[in-house]
Formats: sequence, C-alpha cells, structure tokens
Amino acid sequence: MIAATLQAQLDHVAVAVDDLDRALAYWGDTVGGGFVARESNDSFDSAQVRFAGGGKLEVLAAPAGAAERGFVERFLERFGPVIHHVTLTVPDIGEAIDTVRAGGYDVVDVHTAGAYWREGFLRPSQVGGLIVQVAWTAENDDGWARRLGLVPQPPAAFAPRLLGPTLAHPDLSAARALWTLLGADVDGTDDRLVCRWADSVLDIVIERGDDAGPVNLRFDGPVPPAPTAVRAPPADER
Repeated sequence: MIAATLQAQLDHVAVAVDDLDRALAYWGDTVGGGFVARESNDSFDSAQVRFAGGGKLEVLAAPAGAAERGFVERFLERFGPVIHHVTLTVPDIGEAIDTVRAGGYDVVDVHTAGAYWREGFLRPSQVGGLIVQVAWTAENDDGWARRLGLVPQPPAAFAPRLLGPTLAHPDLSAARALWTLLGADVDGTDDRLVCRWADSVLDIVIERGDDAGPVNLRFDGPVPPAPTAVRAPPADER
C-alpha cells in the first residue's frame, strides 16, 4: 500500500556555479564551511560544504574539459548562479516514487539500480521553479567521504548556520499540498509558509510571489559578500 506522504529528510540544498574552485574558496575560506564531499564525472563536478549546525550546501559546476554542453551549463545560461535543487532522502526509493506519482506529480530521470545511490526528480514546472531530487543512499556523510577518499572537515568557528532556501510561489495552497506530500510539516499564513522535516536541520520557506522560483539562501548570521569573480546566490540573514 502506498503511503499518503513521503517519509523523508531534507538532506541538502544545491547551487549551480560557473567556477567550482572559486566558489569553494568563497563558501569554505570566506564563509567558513567545511568540505565533506567532492567528486567529478562526465556530467558535472560537485562538492558539499557543511556549515555550523550541520546544514549542507552542494556546489555544482560543469565538468572541466567537457566536449558537450551539459545540464549545468544549460541551467546557468538560462537562470544564472541560483539555487539548482533540494534533495530529499528517503528509506525506499521505489515507494517514494510511487507516492509522488500517486499524488499527481511526474518523476523523471529515475535511476534505481545503483548499489549506493538511487534517485528520481520532480519537474520544476510542477514544483514551482525548483528541481526536487528524491534519493535513497546506503551511506551517511562520513561513509560517502570514506568512499571518496576524503576526510570530512568541520566548519570554521566563525561559520554561520545554513537555515535553508527561500522560494517564491504564486499559489501557496498548491505549494502547501506539494510539500506536505513530500513529507514536510507545513506551517504558515496567507503570505509565507515554512516547511520542516522532523529529523532535518534545514527547512524551506515559501513566500507569496508573482513568479515561482528560488529567492535566496538563509543563514542565521552575516555572510560576507561574494567577490566579483564569484557569482553566488543572494544570502539572507533570518
């Protein structure tokens, strides 16, 4: 029997960038995040940075020397360096996909044969200008670091807490229904929703807006401005 809502956690939020090394110097050295993962493949280069309190930011870039334009380049050409996706982890990817589809949403680019990682994606047109990745993983952060040959770094003493992304959506009733289906406890008013998962340090804020899509990243303290050489999503101290 398909569950009415997902059993999920909000694992991380991801941003797309033009230059991975420059972006990581900003998020790591300047903002104070500690690196917990980094990998490269034919589709993208990525790294994860963990801030005070455990909130994780994934940084995506096009792979160096790629012969063809990939999804990161196409995304940057259309939208610039903004929030790319959020990732929800689930205990059973097949059940999660069935639940989302039973709720009336598409799940595309499904990969369920991996021994350590399985995933599917909700269409941003149905979510509200944001990609939602639903994934199952056999490893925790430390396990993935060991698998990648890395030693996880703690955040710097001055690092702020990453609270999560802020999104805009013109129909908060539709947004409430979607994120409830995706396992969140959704509270709020006519103009602002807060989506929380019981075992997650990150949450999602959705504000009423004319156009759907990501607005900024929220931190609990000041974040130094990015240098002109690094385009970064706007940060908001909340």
